[in-house]
Amino acid sequence: MKKSMVLIFLLAVLFVFTSQTSYAAWTQAKGHSYNSLGLSYYKTTEKFTTLHNDDHNELTTTSGSTYVEQQEEFNSTKISYYGEYGLTDKLTVVGSVWWDWQRSNDTMKYAGEDGPSGIGDITLGLRYNLSPNLLGTGVIMSLQGEVKIPEAYNYEHPLFNLSQGDGQYDTTLLLQFGRGLGKGYAVFNVGYKYRFENDEFDPETFKPSDEFKMSLAGGYAITSWLSLTGSLNWKDSVGNADISDDMYERYLTTGQEAGSKTRNKLILDTLTLEQTALNGTIGLQFNIKPNIQTIVSYSSDLPGGGYFKSSNNALGKTLGLNLVYLH
Repeated sequence: MKKSMVLIFLLAVLFVFTSQTSYAAWTQAKGHSYNSLGLSYYKTTEKFTTLHNDDHNELTTTSGSTYVEQQEEFNSTKISYYGEYGLTDKLTVVGSVWWDWQRSNDTMKYAGEDGPSGIGDITLGLRYNLSPNLLGTGVIMSLQGEVKIPEAYNYEHPLFNLSQGDGQYDTTLLLQFGRGLGKGYAVFNVGYKYRFENDEFDPETFKPSDEFKMSLAGGYAITSWLSLTGSLNWKDSVGNADISDDMYERYLTTGQEAGSKTRNKLILDTLTLEQTALNGTIGLQFNIKPNIQTIVSYSSDLPGGGYFKSSNNALGKTLGLNLVYLH
């Protein structure tokens, strides 16, 4: 069930990115703002996994080849807000928050309830324009730092319940590049996410792996009122996830057999602390007025390949609708 919790945060990242693509790397002018109100629906019934079982359903390895495995259906419906505000022409504050309604067949089966609903993780950050014309190339370069705040909800034990977020703080530092290309634009981001230890149930603690992140996005104006947008988002775990002995002992009380493979299963599958994930998004942006836009988007987790091959994360799809107001 922790798998689904991680997916909630992943979904939020994708949804927010879609709504802000045209302004990633660019800062807002002083006193100006970008506001996006969104509605999204996410569903998954499969996952990419490296865990292999034998004919007797006994775990044989946690580091086998990646394949797609069926899982219980999980879906999430969100109302989200993403905003930017120019403190100065070079410095912009950014933030996001969402309300989430979850439904999991796991919780229906074992607890007789749909799943939690309420406010999820809150993200706050700053973007600073380092160069408006990098080396004379016309490329904008910015630096963005953000923190994920898990204080708006009651975090439940990850072995037995779902929650609206990950339950621990994360910080992310991104180097962002953007350039206008005739009727279109291109954006490239690269960064690092540091994930703090989750000690909500101390001494049953765990630390998710830190992550490298990259994204490539772009847009093209088909007409004065219609644009096509798209993005590829990739993250890769550093491999430094860890769990306390107490968390491992609690896991064994759920009927698991002790052993190194079981410990790795807890890290890779049950808590999903180390993931490689590739996601693609495509959208249509309708310009209702110069300062009002509507964005319809579709996102899908992708298998990838080689170094960019997805592993130990869900295979899900998202439909999104955003209303954007520029002031």
